[in-house]
Amino acid sequence: MIRVFALFILLFPLPAFAAPLVGDLSNYRIDIDSGFNGTRIFLFGARNDNGDIVVVVRGPRRDYIVRKKEKIAGLWINRDHMKFWGVPDFYAIAAGKPLSDIEQAAVSRQLGIGENNLLPLPVNPKSQEFADAFLRHQHERGLYLQTPGTVQFMGEMLFKTVIEFPDNIPPGDYTAEIYLISDGEVVGMQSTPIKVVKSGMDAFLFTYAHDYPLLYGITAVVLALGIGWFTGRVFENV
Repeated sequence: MIRVFALFILLFPLPAFAAPLVGDLSNYRIDIDSGFNGTRIFLFGARNDNGDIVVVVRGPRRDYIVRKKEKIAGLWINRDHMKFWGVPDFYAIAAGKPLSDIEQAAVSRQLGIGENNLLPLPVNPKSQEFADAFLRHQHERGLYLQTPGTVQFMGEMLFKTVIEFPDNIPPGDYTAEIYLISDGEVVGMQSTPIKVVKSGMDAFLFTYAHDYPLLYGITAVVLALGIGWFTGRVFENV
């Protein structure tokens, strides 16, 4: 325990403890290549005030359209749909105790704490149905973690947690946010960026497909025709 405390003293000099909250990450960048099978990042910090610690990790924001299919005359057809704008493509949360035990209802909607606060307020059962379908989709992809992580304390000040990233995380800009909540109000907050990038051949193909979509499509067609022609020639001589 003495070694751990000494490590935190080195990482967080004494002047830093004037702030209500300070934290850091074990890594600020995740490289994705063909052999990537997920990873984890350690988050640690210290609080200099009373309150509950909540950690929220958000991925790059995207616009989603959720469609509902209905069976008409034996065919499944897209009928109603609902759009969700600027929703994080990855979302994970950890806390020192269950969110239901933390007095944060007044700020949770504003800050997007808890996945049910990421989407617009449902105005009727129909919109709630689309919101639930979107959350199920993200759970199935493993990009929204259904079970919140645990923030562990070492004494009264020091805390740590582990952020798990699955193997299918999208590249982009992520943020790790730490909140110190006391009596239903945020008394301290820190946001740290995390960069998720593709590397190696995956990076080349990703950049090529997104920056030069026309050339990428032509290249794919040419390669497909070339492979088909080569395969046909081989079987002609068999």
